[in-house]
Amino acid sequence: MNRIDLAGRVVLVTGGGRGLGEAYCRELAHRGAAVVVHDNGSGIGGRGHDPAPAQDVAAAIVDDGGRAVACVSDSSTDAGGREAIMLALREYGRLDAVVANAGIIHDDSFEDWPTDRFEALLRHHLMAAFHVVRPAFAVMKDTGYGRIVFVSSAAGVFGQPRLAGYAAAKTGMLGLMNVVALEGAEFGITANAIMPMAATRMARALMADAADTADGREFLDSLRVDQVAPVVAYLASESCSRTQLVLSAFRGRVAALQIGVTRGWISETGMVSAEDVASHLDEITDTHDLLVPGSIFDEMASLS
Repeated sequence: MNRIDLAGRVVLVTGGGRGLGEAYCRELAHRGAAVVVHDNGSGIGGRGHDPAPAQDVAAAIVDDGGRAVACVSDSSTDAGGREAIMLALREYGRLDAVVANAGIIHDDSFEDWPTDRFEALLRHHLMAAFHVVRPAFAVMKDTGYGRIVFVSSAAGVFGQPRLAGYAAAKTGMLGLMNVVALEGAEFGITANAIMPMAATRMARALMADAADTADGREFLDSLRVDQVAPVVAYLASESCSRTQLVLSAFRGRVAALQIGVTRGWISETGMVSAEDVASHLDEITDTHDLLVPGSIFDEMASLS
Protein backbone atom coordinates (compact mmCIF):
# COMPACT_ATOMS: atom_id res chain seq x y z
CA MET A 1 0.00 0.00 0.00
CA ASN A 2 1.45 3.36 -1.03
CA ARG A 3 1.70 5.95 1.71
CA ILE A 4 -0.55 8.95 1.23
CA ASP A 5 1.87 11.84 0.98
CA LEU A 6 0.86 15.51 1.11
CA ALA A 7 4.35 16.93 0.61
CA GLY A 8 4.19 20.13 -1.41
CA ARG A 9 0.47 20.60 -0.76
CA VAL A 10 -1.07 23.47 1.18
CA VAL A 11 -4.16 22.81 3.27
CA LEU A 12 -6.37 25.28 5.11
CA VAL A 13 -8.24 23.94 8.15
CA THR A 14 -10.93 26.11 9.69
CA GLY A 15 -11.52 25.66 13.39
CA GLY A 16 -8.03 24.20 13.51
CA GLY A 17 -7.05 25.43 16.96
CA ARG A 18 -8.69 22.78 19.10
CA GLY A 19 -10.28 19.33 19.14
CA LEU A 20 -10.79 17.57 15.84
CA GLY A 21 -9.57 20.62 13.92
CA GLU A 22 -6.24 20.47 15.71
CA ALA A 23 -6.04 16.73 15.03
CA TYR A 24 -6.65 17.37 11.32
CA CYS A 25 -3.89 19.99 11.24
CA ARG A 26 -1.37 17.72 12.93
CA GLU A 27 -2.20 14.71 10.74
CA LEU A 28 -1.96 16.75 7.55
CA ALA A 29 1.34 18.30 8.64
CA HIS A 30 2.69 14.89 9.61
CA ARG A 31 2.04 13.80 6.03
CA GLY A 32 4.00 16.73 4.64
CA ALA A 33 1.37 19.42 4.02
CA ALA A 34 1.90 23.05 4.84
CA VAL A 35 -1.07 23.93 7.04
CA VAL A 36 -2.97 27.16 7.57
CA VAL A 37 -4.47 26.82 11.05
CA HIS A 38 -7.55 29.01 10.84
CA ASP A 39 -9.27 29.70 14.16
CA ASN A 40 -10.35 32.91 15.84
CA GLY A 41 -10.39 31.21 19.23
CA SER A 42 -14.00 31.88 20.16
CA GLY A 43 -15.78 29.95 22.90
CA ILE A 44 -18.01 27.01 21.99
CA GLY A 45 -20.95 29.40 21.89
CA GLY A 46 -19.26 31.65 19.34
CA ARG A 47 -18.32 34.50 21.66
CA GLY A 48 -14.89 35.94 22.33
CA HIS A 49 -11.61 35.97 20.44
CA ASP A 50 -8.35 34.32 21.41
CA PRO A 51 -5.43 33.99 18.98
CA ALA A 52 -3.59 31.50 21.20
CA PRO A 53 -5.22 28.21 20.04
CA ALA A 54 -4.35 28.71 16.36
CA GLN A 55 -0.92 30.11 17.15
CA ASP A 56 -0.12 27.28 19.56
CA VAL A 57 -1.06 24.57 17.05
CA ALA A 58 0.93 26.25 14.27
CA ALA A 59 3.95 26.65 16.58
CA ALA A 60 3.78 23.00 17.67
CA ILE A 61 3.76 21.85 14.04
CA VAL A 62 6.77 24.04 13.24
CA ASP A 63 8.60 22.77 16.34
CA ASP A 64 8.04 19.23 15.03
CA GLY A 65 9.71 20.16 11.76
CA GLY A 66 6.56 20.89 9.77
CA ARG A 67 5.22 23.98 8.07
CA ALA A 68 2.27 25.89 9.47
CA VAL A 69 0.95 29.39 9.93
CA ALA A 70 -1.90 30.68 12.07
CA CYS A 71 -4.83 32.73 10.82
CA VAL A 72 -7.09 34.22 13.49
CA SER A 73 -9.73 35.91 11.33
CA ASP A 74 -13.40 35.05 11.75
CA SER A 75 -14.43 32.57 9.07
CA SER A 76 -18.10 33.32 9.68
CA THR A 77 -17.59 36.62 7.82
CA ASP A 78 -16.85 37.24 4.18
CA ALA A 79 -13.72 39.25 5.00
CA GLY A 80 -12.48 36.62 7.45
CA GLY A 81 -12.79 33.86 4.91
CA ARG A 82 -10.98 35.79 2.21
CA GLU A 83 -8.23 36.75 4.64
CA ALA A 84 -7.46 33.08 5.28
CA ILE A 85 -7.20 32.33 1.56
CA MET A 86 -4.96 35.32 0.94
CA LEU A 87 -2.70 34.31 3.82
CA ALA A 88 -2.24 30.85 2.32
CA LEU A 89 -1.30 32.38 -1.03
CA ARG A 90 1.05 34.96 0.50
CA GLU A 91 2.77 32.44 2.76
CA TYR A 92 2.97 29.41 0.44
CA GLY A 93 2.00 30.60 -3.03
CA ARG A 94 -0.79 28.06 -3.49
CA LEU A 95 -3.82 26.39 -1.93
CA ASP A 96 -4.61 22.74 -2.60
CA ALA A 97 -7.22 21.74 -0.04
CA VAL A 98 -9.68 23.15 2.46
CA VAL A 99 -11.15 21.38 5.48
CA ALA A 100 -14.29 23.32 6.46
CA ASN A 101 -14.47 22.35 10.11
CA ALA A 102 -15.21 25.54 12.06
CA GLY A 103 -18.32 25.67 14.22
CA ILE A 104 -19.96 26.29 17.57
CA ILE A 105 -22.56 24.50 19.66
CA HIS A 106 -25.77 25.32 21.52
CA ASP A 107 -28.51 23.01 22.71
CA ASP A 108 -32.07 23.66 23.80
CA SER A 109 -35.52 22.18 23.43
CA PHE A 110 -36.98 23.15 20.08
CA GLU A 111 -39.74 25.40 21.36
CA ASP A 112 -37.19 27.34 23.40
CA TRP A 113 -34.57 27.80 20.69
CA PRO A 114 -33.79 31.55 20.43
CA THR A 115 -33.71 32.96 16.92
CA ASP A 116 -30.35 34.64 17.39
CA ARG A 117 -28.79 31.34 18.48
CA PHE A 118 -30.24 29.50 15.48
CA GLU A 119 -28.83 32.13 13.16
CA ALA A 120 -25.47 31.98 14.96
CA LEU A 121 -25.22 28.22 14.34
CA LEU A 122 -25.90 28.72 10.64
CA ARG A 123 -23.37 31.56 10.52
CA HIS A 124 -20.53 29.77 12.32
CA HIS A 125 -20.95 26.45 10.48
CA LEU A 126 -22.60 26.83 7.10
CA MET A 127 -21.73 30.43 6.31
CA ALA A 128 -18.20 29.92 7.64
CA ALA A 129 -17.76 27.08 5.15
CA PHE A 130 -19.20 29.20 2.34
CA HIS A 131 -16.99 32.20 3.12
CA VAL A 132 -13.82 30.09 2.92
CA VAL A 133 -14.73 27.61 0.19
CA ARG A 134 -16.02 30.19 -2.29
CA PRO A 135 -12.71 32.09 -2.65
CA ALA A 136 -10.76 28.84 -2.37
CA PHE A 137 -12.79 27.38 -5.23
CA ALA A 138 -11.74 30.28 -7.50
CA VAL A 139 -8.07 29.63 -6.71
CA MET A 140 -8.41 25.90 -7.29
CA LYS A 141 -10.32 26.43 -10.53
CA ASP A 142 -7.42 28.48 -11.89
CA THR A 143 -4.87 25.80 -10.97
CA GLY A 144 -7.01 22.86 -12.08
CA TYR A 145 -6.79 21.00 -8.79
CA GLY A 146 -8.48 21.08 -5.40
CA ARG A 147 -9.74 18.98 -2.52
CA ILE A 148 -12.54 20.32 -0.33
CA VAL A 149 -13.69 18.49 2.79
CA PHE A 150 -16.89 19.59 4.51
CA VAL A 151 -17.34 18.52 8.12
CA SER A 152 -20.95 17.47 8.56
CA SER A 153 -22.54 15.44 11.36
CA ALA A 154 -24.81 12.48 11.98
CA ALA A 155 -26.63 14.79 14.40
CA GLY A 156 -27.93 16.61 11.34
CA VAL A 157 -28.32 13.81 8.83
CA PHE A 158 -30.04 11.45 11.28
CA GLY A 159 -31.08 13.91 13.98
CA GLN A 160 -30.27 14.51 17.63
CA PRO A 161 -32.64 16.02 20.17
CA ARG A 162 -32.03 19.62 21.29
CA LEU A 163 -29.64 20.42 18.43
CA ALA A 164 -31.96 22.16 15.95
CA GLY A 165 -29.52 24.84 14.85
CA TYR A 166 -26.51 22.54 14.76
CA ALA A 167 -28.43 19.86 12.86
CA ALA A 168 -29.72 22.32 10.28
CA ALA A 169 -26.28 23.83 9.71
CA LYS A 170 -24.47 20.50 9.46
CA THR A 171 -27.00 19.07 7.02
CA GLY A 172 -26.70 22.25 4.96
CA MET A 173 -23.02 21.44 4.55
CA LEU A 174 -24.00 18.42 2.45
CA GLY A 175 -26.09 20.56 0.13
CA LEU A 176 -23.15 22.89 -0.31
CA MET A 177 -20.85 19.91 -0.91
CA ASN A 178 -23.11 18.53 -3.65
CA VAL A 179 -23.08 21.76 -5.64
CA VAL A 180 -19.34 22.33 -5.22
CA ALA A 181 -18.68 18.74 -6.33
CA LEU A 182 -20.78 19.10 -9.47
CA GLU A 183 -19.36 22.49 -10.44
CA GLY A 184 -15.81 21.53 -9.55
CA ALA A 185 -15.65 18.23 -11.45
CA GLU A 186 -14.44 19.69 -14.74
CA PHE A 187 -11.68 21.62 -12.95
CA GLY A 188 -10.15 18.76 -11.00
CA ILE A 189 -11.82 19.78 -7.77
CA THR A 190 -13.41 17.15 -5.54
CA ALA A 191 -15.81 17.94 -2.71
CA ASN A 192 -16.49 15.35 -0.03
CA ALA A 193 -17.66 15.30 3.56
CA ILE A 194 -17.05 13.56 6.84
CA MET A 195 -19.41 12.89 9.73
CA PRO A 196 -17.03 12.50 12.68
CA MET A 197 -17.55 11.63 16.33
CA ALA A 198 -14.84 12.34 18.91
CA ALA A 199 -14.32 13.41 22.49
CA THR A 200 -14.05 17.17 21.98
CA ARG A 201 -15.00 20.13 24.15
CA MET A 202 -18.30 20.32 22.25
CA ALA A 203 -19.09 16.68 23.05
CA ARG A 204 -18.23 17.23 26.69
CA ALA A 205 -20.37 20.37 26.82
CA LEU A 206 -23.38 18.50 25.44
CA MET A 207 -22.93 15.70 27.95
CA ALA A 208 -22.71 18.22 30.81
CA ASP A 209 -22.37 16.47 34.21
CA ALA A 210 -22.61 13.03 32.59
CA ALA A 211 -19.16 13.57 31.10
CA ASP A 212 -17.65 13.27 34.57
CA THR A 213 -19.28 9.96 35.45
CA ALA A 214 -17.49 6.63 35.00
CA ASP A 215 -19.74 5.68 32.08
CA GLY A 216 -19.33 9.11 30.55
CA ARG A 217 -15.54 8.98 30.73
CA GLU A 218 -15.51 5.48 29.26
CA PHE A 219 -17.75 6.63 26.41
CA LEU A 220 -15.61 9.66 25.62
CA ASP A 221 -12.40 7.65 25.85
CA SER A 222 -13.73 5.38 23.10
CA LEU A 223 -14.12 8.34 20.72
CA ARG A 224 -10.56 9.33 19.85
CA VAL A 225 -9.55 12.06 17.42
CA ASP A 226 -6.88 9.80 15.92
CA GLN A 227 -9.67 7.54 14.65
CA VAL A 228 -10.98 10.43 12.53
CA ALA A 229 -8.06 12.61 11.40
CA PRO A 230 -6.59 10.04 8.96
CA VAL A 231 -9.92 9.88 7.13
CA VAL A 232 -9.77 13.63 6.56
CA ALA A 233 -6.16 13.32 5.40
CA TYR A 234 -7.29 10.84 2.75
CA LEU A 235 -10.14 13.06 1.55
CA ALA A 236 -7.77 16.05 1.35
CA SER A 237 -5.18 14.14 -0.66
CA GLU A 238 -4.54 13.54 -4.33
CA SER A 239 -5.24 9.86 -3.68
CA CYS A 240 -8.92 10.68 -3.28
CA SER A 241 -10.37 10.96 -6.77
CA ARG A 242 -13.96 10.34 -5.63
CA THR A 243 -16.33 13.25 -5.21
CA GLN A 244 -19.67 13.64 -3.38
CA LEU A 245 -18.51 10.99 -0.93
CA VAL A 246 -19.74 11.25 2.67
CA LEU A 247 -17.86 9.17 5.22
CA SER A 248 -18.87 8.44 8.80
CA ALA A 249 -15.86 7.95 11.08
CA PHE A 250 -15.64 7.00 14.75
CA ARG A 251 -14.42 4.18 17.01
CA GLY A 252 -12.26 2.78 14.23
CA ARG A 253 -15.09 2.32 11.76
CA VAL A 254 -15.30 4.15 8.46
CA ALA A 255 -18.59 3.86 6.57
CA ALA A 256 -20.20 5.62 3.61
CA LEU A 257 -23.47 7.52 3.82
CA GLN A 258 -25.86 6.75 0.98
CA ILE A 259 -28.56 9.33 0.27
CA GLY A 260 -31.05 7.83 -2.12
CA VAL A 261 -34.67 7.54 -3.13
CA THR A 262 -36.81 4.45 -3.41
CA ARG A 263 -38.02 3.32 -6.81
CA GLY A 264 -41.44 4.23 -5.51
CA TRP A 265 -44.85 3.88 -7.07
CA ILE A 266 -45.68 5.33 -10.48
CA SER A 267 -49.19 6.32 -11.38
CA GLU A 268 -50.31 4.84 -14.70
CA THR A 269 -52.27 7.99 -15.51
CA GLY A 270 -49.70 10.50 -14.26
CA MET A 271 -52.24 11.81 -11.77
CA VAL A 272 -51.77 11.34 -8.01
CA SER A 273 -54.32 11.73 -5.23
CA ALA A 274 -53.85 11.76 -1.46
CA GLU A 275 -55.69 8.42 -1.41
CA ASP A 276 -53.17 7.00 -3.88
CA VAL A 277 -50.34 7.91 -1.55
CA ALA A 278 -52.07 6.25 1.39
CA SER A 279 -52.87 3.04 -0.48
CA HIS A 280 -49.42 2.67 -2.10
CA LEU A 281 -47.31 3.78 0.87
CA ASP A 282 -45.65 0.39 1.34
CA GLU A 283 -44.50 0.42 -2.27
CA ILE A 284 -43.43 4.06 -2.02
CA THR A 285 -41.27 3.38 1.03
CA ASP A 286 -39.80 0.03 -0.06
CA THR A 287 -36.01 0.49 0.11
CA HIS A 288 -35.21 -2.52 -2.12
CA ASP A 289 -33.15 -1.44 -5.13
CA LEU A 290 -32.54 2.03 -3.76
CA LEU A 291 -31.58 4.68 -6.31
CA VAL A 292 -28.61 6.84 -5.30
CA PRO A 293 -28.59 9.83 -7.68
CA GLY A 294 -25.46 11.84 -8.33
CA SER A 295 -27.53 14.95 -9.04
CA ILE A 296 -31.14 16.08 -9.40
CA PHE A 297 -30.88 15.21 -13.09
CA ASP A 298 -30.08 11.57 -12.29
CA GLU A 299 -33.31 11.27 -10.32
CA MET A 300 -35.31 12.87 -13.12
CA ALA A 301 -33.67 10.58 -15.68
CA SER A 302 -34.70 7.51 -13.69
CA LEU A 303 -38.30 8.10 -14.77
CA SER A 304 -37.57 8.58 -18.46
